[in-house]
Amino acid sequence: MSKVRLETFSDAIFAIAITLLVLNIAQPSNFHDLGRQLANRLPDFAAYIVSFAVIGIMWLNHHSLFVHFAKSDRVLVLTNLGLMLTIAFLPYPTGVFGRALVQGSGARVAAVFYSSTMAVNAYMWAAMWLYASTGRRLLVADFPESERLVSTVLFTVGTVAYTLAVGVAFVSPVASLALQGAFALYYALDPLSRRAARAAEPVGHQHS
Repeated sequence: MSKVRLETFSDAIFAIAITLLVLNIAQPSNFHDLGRQLANRLPDFAAYIVSFAVIGIMWLNHHSLFVHFAKSDRVLVLTNLGLMLTIAFLPYPTGVFGRALVQGSGARVAAVFYSSTMAVNAYMWAAMWLYASTGRRLLVADFPESERLVSTVLFTVGTVAYTLAVGVAFVSPVASLALQGAFALYYALDPLSRRAARAAEPVGHQHS
C-alpha cells in the first residue's frame, strides 16, 4: 500500500471521528427553560472541546509524522490501523464522560474509561514510531540521527504520562480532563517536527 493511500484513509477516519463528537451532546428537551438546559450541558461541551482539540492535534501530528516516513509496509499499515481504532472509538468515551459529569454520577469510572482510551492511543503512537524508526527502517534519509533517539525517548515517556493520567482519573475526574487538555496543548507544538527541522538547519541559521 502506498503511503499516500494510507494517509488518505487515515484522514477520513480523523474527519469522521471529529464530526461524531458533537452527536454526544444531547439536544435540549425543554425550550421554556433553555438557559438552564444549556448550562447543564457545560460538562458535555467541555468534554467535546477537549476531545475535538485532541483529535485535531493528532491529525496534524499524524501528517507531520508521516512526512518523516519514506515509505510504508504491512506492519506500518497494521499499527496505523490500531491507532485509527482508538481514534474512531474516542467519541464514545467522550460521550460517556460528558454525560457522567452532567448527571453527577459515575464520573470517576467515566474518567478512567476516557483516560484509558487515551493511554492505549499513546501506546499505538509509540508502537508506530518505534517500528518505523528502529534501524531507520522507514525514515527518510535526511531525518537527523541525533533526533531519532530523543524522539524515541519522548514517545516512550508519553506512554508513561498517559498511563499516570489514568491514576489521576481515579482521584479527580475534572483534573483528569484538564490534564488531557494540557497534553493536547503540548502536542500542539509538534515537538518532533520542530526539533528535527532545527537539527537539519545549518548551525548559523538555527533559532529558538
